[in-house]
Amino acid sequence: MRITTDDRLDIAELPARYADALDRLEPHHLREVFTVDAIWEMVGGLRLNGLDEIMAFMGRDDVHPGAHLMTNIYIESVTQDPRDGGPLVHLRSRGVYPVGPSDRNNPSAVFYGHYEDDVVRTPDGWRIRHRRYRHGSR
Repeated sequence: MRITTDDRLDIAELPARYADALDRLEPHHLREVFTVDAIWEMVGGLRLNGLDEIMAFMGRDDVHPGAHLMTNIYIESVTQDPRDGGPLVHLRSRGVYPVGPSDRNNPSAVFYGHYEDDVVRTPDGWRIRHRRYRHGSR
């Protein structure tokens, strides 16, 4: 299946929209990122089912690092969605997360991980239907 250049640009913005919603503690903006029935999971750990559960968890200021820096964003493949026959985009990205103060005299430590997303076209635009997060680089 093929998608347009405009589709690719819209899809590539999703990780940044996600990061900004978390960093600004504005979980209502996750409506611009996820489908209503989305799943967010930390592989081997936490699993959030549905947009309401995702927004409730992501809106907590006690569960996030100070910033989400998204990088290495690319479309791995586009296949046919078995649910409706439309395009199913497999998006990959990485995140780097500073923890602690951001000051040149007291540098922050960081941790990192990567995301594997299933992205679908909805009436409101491209949205993540399933996000899988793994700590580390593999």
